[in-house]
Amino acid sequence: ERLPLRQWVLKITEYADRLEAGLEGLDWPSGTMTAQEQWIGKSTGTEIDFKVDGMEDEKVTVFTTRADTLFGVTYLTLAPEHPLVSSVTTPDRKDEVDAYVSATSSRSDLDRTAAKEKTGVFTGGYAVHPLTNEK
Repeated sequence: ERLPLRQWVLKITEYADRLEAGLEGLDWPSGTMTAQEQWIGKSTGTEIDFKVDGMEDEKVTVFTTRADTLFGVTYLTLAPEHPLVSSVTTPDRKDEVDAYVSATSSRSDLDRTAAKEKTGVFTGGYAVHPLTNEK
């Protein structure tokens, strides 16, 4: 079982503009500058809300840098630890979802993000497309 450890979290994204501005005028090699810009990881985009089918007051907010691709969205994925997982899971999918959540909770974040093959199980729940109202 993976134990939660006390740790520091740096919210670099909240300071991205200041960090990028601090790079201006530095006489560093271009490779170092590129590495710093990528580490800062500033993304410009928008948040889009998807309603949860059958749950009037619930929504899932996603961030995208490509809002022009919204019409092509065909499914939505929740992380195993997302707070809505248990409430959107249908009774017939509960055992499979619980087993998946249990299996992934023992893996490190690094291990989960480095995996080449993405995994998951269907919860039985649906999001509603904000433009087409399709499930």
